[in-house]
Amino acid sequence: MIRRGLPEAFEPNDYHRVVSAKRFDVRVLCGRAAALPVVVLRSTPVQGIPSSPIVDYVSWADFVAVEAAHKAEPCPEGPISNTGLTGSLEGATGDPAFQVSHDYLTLVFPEETAGQAGQNGKTVVGFLFPGSGFKVSSLAAKPWQFYRRSAYITDAEGNMMGRLGVGGNGDTWCVSLTGAGCRIVKDWPKVKQRAEALYAHISRVDVAFDDFRGSVFDIHQINELARSGAFAGQGKPPSTRFIDDHGSNKGCTVYVGGKGRKELCAYEKGKQLGDTESPWVRIELRLWANNGVIPLDVLLFPERFLRGAYAILDTRLPVVQHAEAARPEYTRREVDATVEGAKRFLKQQCGPLLHLMWAALGPSAEDWFKENVFRNSMPGRFKGKGGDRESLLTLLREETGHAFVAPF
Repeated sequence: MIRRGLPEAFEPNDYHRVVSAKRFDVRVLCGRAAALPVVVLRSTPVQGIPSSPIVDYVSWADFVAVEAAHKAEPCPEGPISNTGLTGSLEGATGDPAFQVSHDYLTLVFPEETAGQAGQNGKTVVGFLFPGSGFKVSSLAAKPWQFYRRSAYITDAEGNMMGRLGVGGNGDTWCVSLTGAGCRIVKDWPKVKQRAEALYAHISRVDVAFDDFRGSVFDIHQINELARSGAFAGQGKPPSTRFIDDHGSNKGCTVYVGGKGRKELCAYEKGKQLGDTESPWVRIELRLWANNGVIPLDVLLFPERFLRGAYAILDTRLPVVQHAEAARPEYTRREVDATVEGAKRFLKQQCGPLLHLMWAALGPSAEDWFKENVFRNSMPGRFKGKGGDRESLLTLLREETGHAFVAPF
């Protein structure tokens, strides 16, 4: 049996010999379900040996991804057509309607290669993600993910963007970015180059498709597709579950698969952020490298992996040709939805008290609130949203329709 794990550097001849011993034919494919030339194992009759049952791996998680001995034809930048729906980057108002992005990333690499590259705990994050402005706290004796020491990765405003772990796990280092951290990465091709230089592999990556207008899928439609087996491959159908908000408009969620290998999570992102009327639906593909290799090409072509994971996604998702162009739209919609939730919270939880105090204090109310109530700190719901403080304030003024500048 050929072990599907993180392979060491296979010599093409050695790899072909191992495969031949197992009566498999090696074919190099490059198509919708593959983000780079991959080796797919498919049994074929060999002279003098009975044919074994066909083994046809059609989902990403069943690919054995190794460097191909002979390069296939270059992959296109994405599917050239879709069935039933043709997507475009811009909506009716000219705003981007869709976005494909990374939403979580964990890279693991040998401590030795980090040292050979002249990196230490303070510099390795900047080396991997040049120009992104990450800051790293001092390493502390705080265990994290089975590493003995760890540090926090933050942005310029001090918002948490990820973690760094060193010491342990086979003398490796681990760098993990949250979705907010991934969104401020400036140069993914450079990240791939630097990761290769450190001999890094991906232990987990999340890829997200944002449908800001809810024009591709309705969450209840996704649930029906999951119940009907539309996300099944050729193996055992994945487990599915549906979390209903029972009409509270806090957002429903559909899960397909399970943690540790491949999981799809579809949910109402706008409602999760607090906007009860938002049509925004997000589909997240979560991949773990427990039973296979996640090619570093996912850093460059996340959409291909999203499509290759499930045939139904390849059929239904629109083509997003310039995913980076939608970053400002994502930020704006994230802030807009959060503002709606904040307004509802202030009105329901604080509105009566604020109104009473304002009526009692009269003209001196503003000074009293500035002295006794207001705090110059970032509310938790807005941390990591909108970029730096000034950019967030600008977005808040645009959303509320006020050009007022706070006098403090």
